[in-house]
Amino acid sequence: MIKRSIELTASGLQKVAPSWWQDTRVRTLLQILFLIGMGAVAAFGKAVHPPMGIPGSSSILWLTPMVIGCVFIRKRGAGVLMGATMALWGVPMGIHNDLLYNLGLYGATGLALDITAALPRVNIRNLFGALFCGVLAHMVKFGFIVDAALTSSVTRNFLILGLAKSALLHVAFGAGAGLVGWFIYKAWQNRRRNSLGEADKSV
Repeated sequence: MIKRSIELTASGLQKVAPSWWQDTRVRTLLQILFLIGMGAVAAFGKAVHPPMGIPGSSSILWLTPMVIGCVFIRKRGAGVLMGATMALWGVPMGIHNDLLYNLGLYGATGLALDITAALPRVNIRNLFGALFCGVLAHMVKFGFIVDAALTSSVTRNFLILGLAKSALLHVAFGAGAGLVGWFIYKAWQNRRRNSLGEADKSV
């Protein structure tokens, strides 16, 4: 049943897809540009998020675009590319910390998304897969911050809130980012199905 629906969707896409989309080079270029765009959106979300004093709360605005990118572009390195792009865009947008730190922080988060989404029993395109990917990626980012904090004097947030509470907040906000990303993907998928249905009726 699922295989049949996939075949029908693929045949429908071939009917409505423009000729330039059949060119592998053009499609790859557009996918890369899409991922760069998602990295820019992530950087913007991080930059505009108001300081709330709640660890991990900004992930709804920056991790969600990265989840969306990995949901739509199922290719190795998609998360790393978005993480690196986010760090680079973060320079003109005024994200705190230096470039190398941000490359490590968001690059590691993107790598975690790539690895988690590639696990055999994980499908980032379903609800639980998206939640799992969001949580694990955010926890990798949390671990990166904890490691950096333990080797520096900037530890006041962890002393005030505690590592356990901060970790739970990162889990919750990571799950939220995965959930929002999945809902956006499902809305797009439903819209595409309706478009394909209308195209089939017009044939």
